[in-house]
Amino acid sequence: MDITNLSKYSTLSLEARKKLIELLLQQDRDIRLIFQRAADDLAKEIRRLEREGQTSQIPVLLDAMLAESAMSIEDALSELFRSGLVISVEAGMHQSKQATLRILNKAKIDWKPIERVYFRKHAAAVEAMQTRVIKGLTLSDRIWGQSRVARQSMGAIIQEAIAAGEHPYRVAEMLEGFVRNGAKSLVSQYPDMIARLEGNIPMDMCYESLRLARTEMAAAFGEAAMQAAEINPSNEGIRWSTSNGGNTCDKCKEIASKDNGLGPGVYRLHEMPEYPAHPNCLCTLSEVVEELDSFVDRLIEWQANPLTHQDIEKWYQTVYKTGEF
Repeated sequence: MDITNLSKYSTLSLEARKKLIELLLQQDRDIRLIFQRAADDLAKEIRRLEREGQTSQIPVLLDAMLAESAMSIEDALSELFRSGLVISVEAGMHQSKQATLRILNKAKIDWKPIERVYFRKHAAAVEAMQTRVIKGLTLSDRIWGQSRVARQSMGAIIQEAIAAGEHPYRVAEMLEGFVRNGAKSLVSQYPDMIARLEGNIPMDMCYESLRLARTEMAAAFGEAAMQAAEINPSNEGIRWSTSNGGNTCDKCKEIASKDNGLGPGVYRLHEMPEYPAHPNCLCTLSEVVEELDSFVDRLIEWQANPLTHQDIEKWYQTVYKTGEF
């Protein structure tokens, strides 16, 4: 591939990667806000009860308050994940889709039928990610699990603080501090209480949800990239590249350096390792394609005589023509 075409295709890959990274960063912020708002609402209710002289009602009403907080977390996380999966799949298909449409346009082939194929694959990929089962749990189950952990953690802190005789306002402050700054923020102020709670609350209540989001979004990106590559008639494989963050694990290094005959880290679609390789994996997937100008020339030759390039004819009959791949 000449420098110009290589640069254009690399740019598409970088654009796709940028879309995913921006999503992950925004979700990190949004997830923390979801937990903070739930804790703030719970703390606000505790302060209200104390202010209205109903301190004795806090233990009585606690289960109901915690259930409401957990529901708000679950609903907000579910919506965040739903919208995130759409963006992740879009990012995963970006490189393949844009390159394919440009190739067809350059060869003066109507690109609308293949655009419809990408649209259908996008919807199918989002649905597949929403319904896939891991260790017997759907995504909804795993999100519910995160809200349950939050409920148990906040409940443990409130109950322990009340049992220790803390003023309701202090209980509310402890809850807000824990959600924002983690369990370490409570160690210096309430060492005895934290010691009693050891093992019952996470160091960072948001961490597991953050990890789940990063992993699910990366998986959606990978699923979409694979499905999009199957549509691209110029595809020759998928390249697995390690993150440039400097914390690449041995497993990812091995995957990115393995040579199956197409070059280090390049895999045929049916040989691709599971992506992501592990939770929080930030490795990159990008398509390897036939040299652009050469492929356009082959497309033009194929239009004149379909027998000249059987691979393109097969793609035309099974993907382009049916529009139902």
